[in-house]
Amino acid sequence: MATTSNLSAIIRYYAEKQKSPFIDLKEFCVYIKKYAEHHVEEQSELVKYLGDPTGTVVAELQGLSEKKLVAIINSNNKKTIVSITYLASKYANLYKDMMKNESIPYPQGTDLPKQFPNQVLEHKAASQYIPAIIEKENTKSPLLYVLDFSRDLPSMLIPACVPIKALLDTAQQKVRKILKKDEFHDYFLKKLRSTNPTKEISIKNFYTHFVDTENYQFAEFNDGEDYYIWNQSLYYIRQDFEKIQDRTVEDTNILQAVQILETHSSYLKEKFQNEHKRAEAIKELESALAKPPYFYSMPQILKFQDNNGRTLYGQYTEDDLKEFLQKMTTDGEANELPQLLVFKVESGTRYYVYKKKVSQVVVRLCNEAHESIAKQLEDHWYEVLLDYERLPEMSNASEFEACLHEMVEKNSPILYALLNANFMNILSYESAEDNMDSFRLFVDGKLLPYSDLLMLKNSKILTNAKSRLPFYYTLPVISWIMSLFNGRKKEKKRATSAVIAEKNPFEEEEKKSDSGPKLTKTQALAANAKEIAKDLVPEGSTLDRELNYLTKQWNKMISKEAYNNLTEDVNSLIRDYTRRVVKTLSATSFTRERVENLAKTLVNTPNMQKIKEEKALTEYVILYMLRLVSNFQ
Repeated sequence: MATTSNLSAIIRYYAEKQKSPFIDLKEFCVYIKKYAEHHVEEQSELVKYLGDPTGTVVAELQGLSEKKLVAIINSNNKKTIVSITYLASKYANLYKDMMKNESIPYPQGTDLPKQFPNQVLEHKAASQYIPAIIEKENTKSPLLYVLDFSRDLPSMLIPACVPIKALLDTAQQKVRKILKKDEFHDYFLKKLRSTNPTKEISIKNFYTHFVDTENYQFAEFNDGEDYYIWNQSLYYIRQDFEKIQDRTVEDTNILQAVQILETHSSYLKEKFQNEHKRAEAIKELESALAKPPYFYSMPQILKFQDNNGRTLYGQYTEDDLKEFLQKMTTDGEANELPQLLVFKVESGTRYYVYKKKVSQVVVRLCNEAHESIAKQLEDHWYEVLLDYERLPEMSNASEFEACLHEMVEKNSPILYALLNANFMNILSYESAEDNMDSFRLFVDGKLLPYSDLLMLKNSKILTNAKSRLPFYYTLPVISWIMSLFNGRKKEKKRATSAVIAEKNPFEEEEKKSDSGPKLTKTQALAANAKEIAKDLVPEGSTLDRELNYLTKQWNKMISKEAYNNLTEDVNSLIRDYTRRVVKTLSATSFTRERVENLAKTLVNTPNMQKIKEEKALTEYVILYMLRLVSNFQ
C-alpha cells in the first residue's frame, strides 16, 4: 500500500506530544482515528483512517520502516512504533545548541535509548559522508545516520538535516576551545614555531584571527599559509590526544572534531589541486588558441593537449570551456571587439580566432589560395583559349574581382567566411589605430580587393595561359580559320551528345549502381587514411596545402638548395619508415591514434631530433604518412 506522506509527520507529532520516540501501536491507532475524524474535511486522504485503521496503519508502517523513518519492535505480542524522525529532530536541536555552547558533546550511538533497535540506522563513514554532503546537501531529510570514524574512535549520531557548515562550525569551536586553554595555547604555538621557523608572521596572524580573537567567527580556509598552519595544528592536536589512555568525553569529542576537520581539509586539498589543474589547463587552452594555424573549430579545441600529451578537455569541464569561450568572445574594452572572435563558414562550422591573429590568418590563407587559384584560372583560361574563346575576366578588372570572389568562396571557405565576417569592418578601425599589422588588410577603412589580397593579376595569368598555346595560335589568319572550324565542331559535338543522352538517359545511373569488388588490404588502408586526413585537414584546405605550410614551419634552411635537400631527406625517411610499418598493420588497427604514435616514434629517432620544430615536424609526418597510404592501390 502506498504510504501517506502525512503518516510519518503524524507519528512524529504524536511522539513529541508523548515526549518519547516509543509509541504503542494500539494507542496510536486510537489516536489517528480521532485525528482523522477531526481533520478529514481539511485533508480528504485521512478518510482511510476512519473506522478501524489498524490494517491500514500496519501496512503503511512497513513502507516507512523500509525508508528508515520508523522502526517496529515486537515484544510479548505487543507492537511498538519507534519514531526515528523524532530522534533526528531531537539531535538536530542538540547540534544547534552545540553551536552556542562548544562544551556540549557530540551525541554518541550509546546515547540512544536502551530499547532502541540500533541495527535499523544506516552507518556512514566520515571519510565518505562529509565530502558527499559538501557536494550535495539535503537539509530537509528526516533521516538519522550513525557516523563512523577511523582510528578506533566511537561513532556519533548525525541527522541528515544538519548542514555541513554547522557540523564544521561545531568542530572548529571545539578545536578553538583547546587552543585557547592556558595549558595548550603556548604549547601548540611553540610547536608550530619550532617546525616552521620561516613562517613566524603567518603563525602569529593565524593565532590572532582564529585563536586569540574574542568573537568567534567560522573560518573558511583558502589555499595558502593559513590552510597549511591549520592542518599542522590539527595534526599536532590529534597526535597529542591520541596518546591519552583513559580518555574523557571531552577528549573523545576533540578527536572526533579533529577527524571531521581533517576530512574536510583533505577534501579542500583535492579541490585546490583540481582548481589549480583546471586553471593551468585553461591557461594552456588560451595559449593553444594563439598557436598556428590560429583558427580552430570546437572539435579541434576539444582535442587540444598539454605539454605531457594529455587532452586538456577533461582537466576542465564542459561548463568551464563554455564559460571561458563566452567570456573571451564577449568581454572587451569599451567600443572595442573582444579578444576572441567567432566566424562561421557556410557548412555551419564555427571557428575561433584571436583578434590580434586575424591579419596573420588572412595572410596565410591568401598565400595558400594564391597558388591553387592561379593554377585553376590558368588551366581554365588555357582550355578556353584553345577553343578560340575569351572570358570577360581576362581583361575586365571588375569581372576578374567577381571571378576571384566566387573562387575564394568555393576553394577557401574559411578565408571567404573570415573576409566577410561582421567584425571585419570594426576591425579595420582598430587596426588603423593600433597600426601594428605588417600587412595592411584595409585601406581607408575598406578591405583590400581580392586581387590585392591574393596578389593575382589577370594580365599575368592570361600571359601564362597564352604561353602554353601552340605557336600557330599567334598567327591571326590561321587562328581565325581554326576558330571557324572549331565552332562548327563544337556545335556538332553538342548535338551528338544530346542524341546519346536521349537514347540512354539512365546509363550514368546504371554505372553508379554497379557494386564494386571487395576492398583489398591496401585499398582498405587507403580508405582509412583518407578518412583520418579529413578529420585533420581544416575545412576548405587540402592535404598538400597543409604539408606545404608545415614544411615552412620546421624547415628553416635559408638557401633553396638546402631547403629542398632537407625536405627530400625527411620525406625519404618517412617513405622508408611507412613501407616497413604498413606491412604489420591491418585496416582495423590503422587509426588516428596509431598514426600519431607512429609519427612520434619516427620524430624521436636521432636523425629527426636534429630538427628543433618538433610539433610542426610531427604534424607533417602524420599528414605525409596519410598521403602515402592514401595513394595505395
